[in-house]
Amino acid sequence: MSRVNSKNAMRAAPAFAVLAAISAISAIAAISGTALAQVATPAGTGMLPAEAVVRDAVSQSPDVQMAEARRDAVLARADGIRAGTAETVVRAIGQGRQVRSPSERHAEGQLALERPLRLWGKADADGALADATVESGQLAVMDARHEVSRQILALWFGALRAQQVRLAAQGNDGLAAELAAITARRVQAGDAARMDHELSLAERARTAAALASARSAEAAAQAELRARFPGLGAPGALPADMRPHGLPDDPAEALRSRYVEDSHEFRLAQSEETQALRQARRTDLERRPDPTVGMFVTVERGGAERIAGVSVSMPLGSAHRRSAALAAAADAEAAARRRLAVERRIGAEFEVLYRGLEGKRAAALAQAEALALQRSAAARTARAYTAGETGLGELLMIRRALADTTLAERVALVDALEADSRLRLDLHRMWDFDD
Repeated sequence: MSRVNSKNAMRAAPAFAVLAAISAISAIAAISGTALAQVATPAGTGMLPAEAVVRDAVSQSPDVQMAEARRDAVLARADGIRAGTAETVVRAIGQGRQVRSPSERHAEGQLALERPLRLWGKADADGALADATVESGQLAVMDARHEVSRQILALWFGALRAQQVRLAAQGNDGLAAELAAITARRVQAGDAARMDHELSLAERARTAAALASARSAEAAAQAELRARFPGLGAPGALPADMRPHGLPDDPAEALRSRYVEDSHEFRLAQSEETQALRQARRTDLERRPDPTVGMFVTVERGGAERIAGVSVSMPLGSAHRRSAALAAAADAEAAARRRLAVERRIGAEFEVLYRGLEGKRAAALAQAEALALQRSAAARTARAYTAGETGLGELLMIRRALADTTLAERVALVDALEADSRLRLDLHRMWDFDD
């Protein structure tokens, strides 16, 4: 009688172990599913770093500091353009006069004061050119800040994606370890073949290798983020109710126009075109030479004679002035063509971002549905395994499919969130540091 009870207990042990496996599978699937079992959560709530932290990281970026230094240089050059290149010239001449008959020597000299004039509207043209130069310098700094914000966003989501891959691999490895322990107990109880145990150990080794690779990738992504932007921190876990945000309410065409018009790169190209046009106008004005006027005082014969007068000099224009004007006009035409090219490229960039967001959002929702179905299939397979209706090989195959679906769901979610954040960043609806 005690032997019968002992055998029944041994047979019952695998059943309890398999029930534990079912619970483990359900728990892993539930963890996988919460990433997209969702109501919309605003970006920045546990997903993105705080705006104040990002602002500090952007301001301390070497790229932004370099742009600010260049802006300071541009502002100084603009002041020089506004002031003009004309300078007052003081000329002093000393000479001696020797007379033979009667024999005399006299000290003589001349003192002159001269300055070129800016005529023909050149002073106004220099002022307009200086204004355009200042605007280009300011926009270059804004563009540098925006580009650094893009870099932060890309690195942040790279680290977040690596984190989600590691979490999926960690869950899969935990489940594989649980199945390996259950199979070992069943083999000891004589309820499973030794080959099943070897299969479970091989599966555990596979998931352990995947977990090690995922941990390494996550560490590398976080290390790059910390090295590029110290003090920014690392992404935390995604909220359980996180899901892709809906598409913007504005029509696509209206968003496209705003995307292009608010682009720092496009505004900088416009400013550089204006600057080139004003430079061309200013260079064309140089075809009319500026006169130089002056006053002089001459002392002759040792002071016996004094002469005061006014001088006027005018350079004669040459082919060089005409060539310079033609070159400046060609530069202005090139700047206009560049502005058009930038406008088209940024418009195409919006189309890629917007259509990509549509596709990634749909993919994330589809992956969430696929994960729910895969979880159900894994639970049914586990129950069939408990009842002896299926083998370990089929259970492992379903579990691998669940692991792949879990990973795809997490990556798809992060891709959709990144696409949404990138579009909002370029539309200046987040991290707008133009002040």
